[in-house]
Amino acid sequence: MKYAIIGAGGTGGILGFYMTKADRDVTLIARGRHLAAMQEKGLAVEKMWDGTTEIIPVKAMDMEHYDEQPDVVLVCVKGYSVDSITELIKRASHEKTVVIPILNVYGTGPRIQRLVPGVTVLDGCIYIVGFVSGTGEITQMGKIFRLVYGAHKGTQVAPGIM
Repeated sequence: MKYAIIGAGGTGGILGFYMTKADRDVTLIARGRHLAAMQEKGLAVEKMWDGTTEIIPVKAMDMEHYDEQPDVVLVCVKGYSVDSITELIKRASHEKTVVIPILNVYGTGPRIQRLVPGVTVLDGCIYIVGFVSGTGEITQMGKIFRLVYGAHKGTQVAPGIM
């Protein structure tokens, strides 16, 4: 499976960090100095509960240069940025791509579904406390890390996709 994570901040960055460590084929979509630092030095995650920092190489690029077709797109941008990523989702999606918004805004799944008809969009929720603490660096506050996702009411998901 191929994954794209749009937004490499406190949520998307940590997801990408652990997925990369688990040998998943994941690309972080980012911008600016944060992107440049990840491309140059890797992604650093500080774990506050034990004071350790781990740096790993990650695959990261900007939206304009992303040319893969992932099986799963995790949307981890701020709610006000959703409109700006719909063209990327349309361009990158194939017939079985699943989009999972992981935002702290209710109703994002149906909103994205309206913007990208023909793509399977689910809803998601994450329990984690993390924040960008520097360019190419994220701090994870505690050990709580749960990702929950599923189809919202009225969404039909083809068998085998989930």
